[in-house]
Amino acid sequence: ATKPADVKAMLKPILDFEKRSVTENYFDTLPKEIQEAIQAKRAEVGMTRDQVKMALGQPRDRIRETKDGEETEDWIYGLPPGKITFVTFTGQKVSKVKDTYAGLGGQTVPMPKPQQ
Repeated sequence: ATKPADVKAMLKPILDFEKRSVTENYFDTLPKEIQEAIQAKRAEVGMTRDQVKMALGQPRDRIRETKDGEETEDWIYGLPPGKITFVTFTGQKVSKVKDTYAGLGGQTVPMPKPQQ
């Protein structure tokens, strides 16, 4: 009978089981605060797009804008009703993270009070 260790030995030239994935190696090179943010599944100012993807996954939407000649890109996470997170990139790094709560209709601001 072939033991798992034998199979591993036969496959070793093809698949090196000891090697870690590129993602794991990259993660180990990151500053501690960034590693902690990724593990806590939150975006932080100063993160790159790759780091945000590691923390939050793919955004459900991306919106690019140019204001005063500066291009920004918002990545949007979450669906109403619930928490919506806007991650704003300026250049290659996160410049702002904003969490808001959206109700069923997708409204993220309180409704104006009716006029008396």
